[in-house]
Amino acid sequence: MIKKHCKYISPLLISLLTAGCAGSPESGQSVIGKVDSGLATIGQTAQTGRQTIEAGIAIAGSVPATQTALTEALVGQLGVTQQQAMGGAGAIFQAAKTNMTQQAFAGLSQSIPGMSEMLAAAPQVGGAAMLGGAGGTIGTMQSLYSSFRQLNLSPGMVNQFIPVVVDYVSSTSGQATSNLLRSALMP
Repeated sequence: MIKKHCKYISPLLISLLTAGCAGSPESGQSVIGKVDSGLATIGQTAQTGRQTIEAGIAIAGSVPATQTALTEALVGQLGVTQQQAMGGAGAIFQAAKTNMTQQAFAGLSQSIPGMSEMLAAAPQVGGAAMLGGAGGTIGTMQSLYSSFRQLNLSPGMVNQFIPVVVDYVSSTSGQATSNLLRSALMP
């Protein structure tokens, strides 16, 4: 009868209940005590599980998202990884920063979501390449080529990244800001 009416009770629980009902009243009480204990344990496990999930959600909410619309565009259009998109965009912004006034770059930074994460993901290049070594466009491009090599991207990818980044800046920050970025990359 228990099996017929309680189709959602586990087979182990059914066998315990059946065994308890077949024996003396004391053995039935013993089985009920075991069942109650088992249910209490299940309740505690469920509560612990809920707390763990809630803690995970809280932690996930506090971790800054690294994927931005710009990096999504780079990944989608160029077939690069998320890390390459972050680092490549960061390298482009870093190169532009060296050719922009502090005020102009601050304005650009405020208009680009995730700018600090992208700059942090940019490979560190040193020496003459970082300072624009040969000067002007050549130095900027040398710096970008070096960064892209560190991201396992061919230097030719620089010329594919720049238009995507400039178009993104144009759509989010306006034509004047994108022109400023373009001129900083190609002084």
